[in-house]
Amino acid sequence: MRNPRSLLTRANYLLLMVGLLAAGLGVGAAWLAWRGATNAYAQRTNEQTLSHYQAKLSDFARENEKAAARHKAQIEFLRIGELSGEQRLARLRAFFTAQAEYRYFEGVMLVNADGVSLYSAGCQAMLLDSLNLNDLYVKSHCADAGTVYAISRTPIWLGAEERGTALFARALNNGLLTHLARGMDTLFLLQGGRTVASSLGEQGLRVPFPANRNGRDGDTLWVSLPLAGENAQAGGGNAPLLVIQRPLDSLVSPRDVMVAAALLTLLLLVLLWFGLGRAVRGHLKEIESLSRSAGAFLVQFRRSPRVREVLEKLTTRQDEMGQLGTALDQLMEETESRYAEQAAYLQTLDMLEEAVLELDLAGRITQVSSGWRKVTGIDADAAGQMLADYLDPEDAPALVALVAALARHEKQQISARLRLARQGEGEGERWLELRLLRAGGHDCGGDCLRGVLRDITQGYLQERRITHMALHDALTGLPNRVLLEDRMKIAMRMAERNRHKVALGFIDIDHFKHVNDSMGHKMGDQLLIALADRLRRHLRSGDTLARWGGDEFIVLLPDMATIEAIREVAEKLRLATETPLTMEEGEFHLTISAGYAVFPDDAENGELLQAHADRAMFYAKAQGRNNLQFFADMAHKGLGKKEVYIQQRLAAAIREKRISNHYQPLVDAKTGRVEGVETLARWYEPDSDGNGGWISPATFIPMAENLGLIRELGEQVWYQALQDMQGWRECGFGDFGLSVNLSKRQLFMPFFTEKLLEDTQVHGLEPGRVTLEITESIALLDVEYAAERLKELREAGFRLSIDDFGTGYSSLSQLHDLPVHELKIDIAFVRRIVQPQGARLVQTIVGMADALGLSTVAEGVEDAAVAERLREMGVDILQGWHLGRPMSAEALTAWLAARAHGDWPEAAR
Repeated sequence: MRNPRSLLTRANYLLLMVGLLAAGLGVGAAWLAWRGATNAYAQRTNEQTLSHYQAKLSDFARENEKAAARHKAQIEFLRIGELSGEQRLARLRAFFTAQAEYRYFEGVMLVNADGVSLYSAGCQAMLLDSLNLNDLYVKSHCADAGTVYAISRTPIWLGAEERGTALFARALNNGLLTHLARGMDTLFLLQGGRTVASSLGEQGLRVPFPANRNGRDGDTLWVSLPLAGENAQAGGGNAPLLVIQRPLDSLVSPRDVMVAAALLTLLLLVLLWFGLGRAVRGHLKEIESLSRSAGAFLVQFRRSPRVREVLEKLTTRQDEMGQLGTALDQLMEETESRYAEQAAYLQTLDMLEEAVLELDLAGRITQVSSGWRKVTGIDADAAGQMLADYLDPEDAPALVALVAALARHEKQQISARLRLARQGEGEGERWLELRLLRAGGHDCGGDCLRGVLRDITQGYLQERRITHMALHDALTGLPNRVLLEDRMKIAMRMAERNRHKVALGFIDIDHFKHVNDSMGHKMGDQLLIALADRLRRHLRSGDTLARWGGDEFIVLLPDMATIEAIREVAEKLRLATETPLTMEEGEFHLTISAGYAVFPDDAENGELLQAHADRAMFYAKAQGRNNLQFFADMAHKGLGKKEVYIQQRLAAAIREKRISNHYQPLVDAKTGRVEGVETLARWYEPDSDGNGGWISPATFIPMAENLGLIRELGEQVWYQALQDMQGWRECGFGDFGLSVNLSKRQLFMPFFTEKLLEDTQVHGLEPGRVTLEITESIALLDVEYAAERLKELREAGFRLSIDDFGTGYSSLSQLHDLPVHELKIDIAFVRRIVQPQGARLVQTIVGMADALGLSTVAEGVEDAAVAERLREMGVDILQGWHLGRPMSAEALTAWLAARAHGDWPEAAR
């Protein structure tokens, strides 16, 4: 059965409707043409009839004028008007009585110049007495009051001194109308809407009239001709009206017109159906075959033999159908290629752990690749479902908001990490990465969202672990410095907004080094973990406990309302450590020393807050340990005012490069040759009076460590020393080494070795010419890590020296593990060398260095006797005021130049 909505069926319906419409239009046009011709004929007949009877009335008026003129001539000839009074009346009556048999008019009237009637005769006298002299037609008030009279006027002579007017009246009766009628015409005379005369006689007085008495009424034409002139007294509806009734001859019968139009239309329909319709149906059958071929192609996206046959038949034609067939064949061929290519892509996508999605603008899945099951583990068909329904309830609103932003064109693409809803109890979190972009086109119905979904659970968890490691201490799991500083900034901003306080506390475990030395580092690590857990349990959820390094912790207390609340928390933490820690090896008693500073009372920025808390902690240790101190209490007691002032000025001094380098010579004990110079940082700070003074390195270098400025200070000293060495070498004095002190923070900075190598290469200095000095306490802070970094520096070519040796607690095994080149004997031992016990200690250090293959440097050599005694003990290098005091780069240049000429500059001693 043919599809009722097919093109061929619709074309048949269309042809039928066009035929019916054409038939209707043809018949209507014929009827309108006939009516137009009939109306034109009626209009011409109307005009001709009107013109004819106007001419007839004109002839009638001329005849009346002629008759009136004859009567006037006779009256004037008889000189009747010259008579007066009764004579005139008698003569006029006699005249008109003699003319009665041949009388043309039914009434006569003579009036003088003043309009006074002199004579009237006939039944119409009553009418003429009241007649307006200008009336053309009047209606009688006599016994035949229904008669209308035509009035003729002519001037008449009434004597030598008087002229008047003669009025003659002629009746417009049935006989006159019969005389005026032409052919089949019927005349009616109407007065006041009533028929008063007719060419049909008395019968005509009863003929009804149509509403429109001036136009065509069926086969009859009615023409109305007013008889009163523009000066007539009886105007409007009272004026006499001549109505002509005339039958119309029909040109053609309406039925004949309709029949002829219908036959013509039928002929056109037959020609249209068998001519144009056949051609259209042929083309539509071809289009129908193309449609079936396209439908068959869409099933498998492959051209079947039947489809190829249809297309080959069409492509041989040279018309538009041939062009259509060729284009469709090319389109199918391209589609086959694209479909095969897409199938290959989909096979490749199926190999990946990704799902390709297509969503509508509401977030509903319309299409999904087979990778959906691999990514989500869900076997159910997802088409038609909301993507948010498959997500964790906490993440679903975020996806809905992102999809809405794409729908409103606020974003063109999005990327989000979302959790899949748990499919069963005990199942772990499953993280997905979704990337969506807004796409448009006919292939997705106008607008849609396309994207890729992949499982990133392993990578995301690994990334979280890496992020956690970057922000947390590896041993205790506590936040490290980076995370602490970030939280501290947030806490201070919140405190400024809420007008609350923030407390920062440095916590140091008392005598923890003895635990490491006696129980080992493994036990020390376990105690650190246990103590961290205990301290954390006594803090609020918003507080932060961080590991600063070694045995130092920092506690951050945000959003504190009062100082008393801060003191209460600090004391609670101290008391928490008094309870012994129970380990497998037994119980351990630990105490802490803590120092606290408060924002904004004690400092207005994070760096200064840390420095004040650190200083308060050292003050607590100086008070006998196992106690806590607040920086505010120290300030109230007047403690550390000078140090506070120095701290406040130190950052500006470093920034303005007011820390200068001084150099002290290192002299070979045997030859007196200058083997090198040690770089010493010096700071001259003027006071408000412009006087100022030198600030000891023992004061400002620890401050720089605590304030986090040691990196900037160390780099400034290092670069200046390299530049000075480069200058001395250019002057020919550079045949010696350079010793530079390193701080703990400098030593453990990332990429420190690579940076030193790059700097020495830029300044043309061999790494072997550079000796890096670290204190014994720094080297033993974390032997394993320190040994690794020192080994890295030694392999890079730098010389390493243990400074202030003898003041720490290093053992021979620990010293043996450090890859250093020399030991620098502390000045405290050198000064006691004149004492037997002091001499034995120095000799022991020298002997131990010789046994380990290390060279020795003695600092603090103040006189020749000490220098000689050290030389005898086998010390390799001497340093002190006896050999050369610390001096600026310019002074050292002069000192070296004097030595080159054999002089010994006293100013340098």
